[in-house]
Amino acid sequence: MQAVLKLTESAGSGKLMAVSSKVSDATIYRLSLYHCYVGELLRTGDSGKIRSRQLAEELGIKEESVRRDLSFIGGVGRPGSGYEAQVLFQALQEYLGLSDEYPIVRIGSVQMIEALSVVFPPHSYGVKPVAYYSEIHADAGKMVHGIEVRHIAEIPALNPALGVDVALVACSPGWVSATLAMLSSAGVSGVLLLTPAIRLDKPEGMTITHVRMPCDIKSLACRCQVRRDPNEGE
Repeated sequence: MQAVLKLTESAGSGKLMAVSSKVSDATIYRLSLYHCYVGELLRTGDSGKIRSRQLAEELGIKEESVRRDLSFIGGVGRPGSGYEAQVLFQALQEYLGLSDEYPIVRIGSVQMIEALSVVFPPHSYGVKPVAYYSEIHADAGKMVHGIEVRHIAEIPALNPALGVDVALVACSPGWVSATLAMLSSAGVSGVLLLTPAIRLDKPEGMTITHVRMPCDIKSLACRCQVRRDPNEGE
């Protein structure tokens, strides 16, 4: 990788930050894990110091990887002395280009949107849904958390002033490809896709994180199998 810097604008802050192209996608993902973990500690009142060993043990990551990852954000602590939780959280948030309430859109039936709000309460994780869309015509016009649900076909008219770059998609399988295309036309460049789909027509320039639950369940079942001695019981 080339050691060049690119400037990105921190969401909601209007401030530019330098992100090195030497930082891999895997590192960015781990930094987001640290951000979520530290945020959870702060929400539960644990605002003391955090050590790289703690992050490594809790998240199942090698300690040397944690230290190397945190070296990219710089100025948040010294080796062996730990990191102030609030300082680390803020530094991670700024480096990742997040804000206290990062705007997202959620796409799925009203029933699905409400269920997601139970398992993934946005106010607890620093995101703020600003628009809801459903593929079910009867859902259009309903109010969810003070936001009017619109039909999925209205996605291209998403207001650019909302500043949405990321969408959480949990629509029915038959709507996935069309939804991705409409999101792209609306300027949304990142999608967390919860709907099972084997093949995706990914729009150019769009980044998709696909949670393949059926495949993950099968993989987990395989890893958890109790392998018996073939001679057992004879």
